[in-house]
Amino acid sequence: MHPLVREANKFDIPALLDMLRAYRIATPLDFLRDVDDAEYITKLLIELMSGRGLILIAEEAEPIGMLMAIISPSQWQLSKYLMTEMAYWVQPEHRGGTAGYRLLKAYQKKGQELKSQNRIENFLISKMSNSPDLKFNKFGFSKLEEFWVQ
Repeated sequence: MHPLVREANKFDIPALLDMLRAYRIATPLDFLRDVDDAEYITKLLIELMSGRGLILIAEEAEPIGMLMAIISPSQWQLSKYLMTEMAYWVQPEHRGGTAGYRLLKAYQKKGQELKSQNRIENFLISKMSNSPDLKFNKFGFSKLEEFWVQ
């Protein structure tokens, strides 16, 4: 069975919080491991679902993955908006299947829709240092930059 990908709704918040906790444990950013403000994150999730961004859910019988993105003004031009991926996660036991691929394709489709509606100029996706070596260029993305942290 292939996972279904759909936009998240308020009933997904408990599963999203659980996946974000797992994401937090796996992140290479140390400070995130201590972050556990469910009230703030719940408000953020509601804002994203209400048009400030996008949350996609991959599910079989239950949610198994997510891709979250936020729409915000460009730091260089406030009248131009970008959609930036914030978290891209598939539960470890479901990796190697089609959930990650389907989430990425749905993100790409939604990004193209938002561009054609002139809501955003571009949409971005990132690859963390501990992420699988996904070939985003095969999906039409171009490498923009690399971030380094200290």
